Amino acid sequence: MYRLTLILPLALVACTTTDSATEIAPAPIVVSLGEIETDALGRCYTMTAGPTQTNIVEELIEVAPEARAQDGTLVNPAVYRTITRPQTVTVGAGTRFETVCPPVYTAAFVSTLQRALLIRRAYDGQITGQYDETTSLAVQNFQRSDGLDSPLLGIKTARGLGIVAAPIR
Repeated sequence: MYRLTLILPLALVACTTTDSATEIAPAPIVVSLGEIETDALGRCYTMTAGPTQTNIVEELIEVAPEARAQDGTLVNPAVYRTITRPQTVTVGAGTRFETVCPPVYTAAFVSTLQRALLIRRAYDGQITGQYDETTSLAVQNFQRSDGLDSPLLGIKTARGLGIVAAPIR
């Protein structure tokens, strides 16, 4: 016997009423996460940045503009100089991976993450509950050994730290 499951798109609609005197304040943002996709089962995915390559490029810049007399004759020509500088470009696609969904990033969860990284000597900041730059860099450095170069916490890493439940098999 087969079971047919129909999955319908869910639209969230914000409703406002004019008779209500009280307004609910939005929750404070604990972490701002770039683009995260959610599948039909509620799992979240994102991409790592693609591999990069640094090239040395030459650029001609104007050091001094030309000077002209009132009659339009050239008094001093423009002076140019060639400079070389490094330029980093992305040369490929990143890797798609499962990440912790944004609603999970509460202050309590981020504090737990910070403590888990702290006891593994991967984080040396304060336990603030904020997914700040120090925390995201610690997550990225910690995950790099597993081949995941991203400041977003991967599910595999979170399960390894013991802060997200593993699926029942």
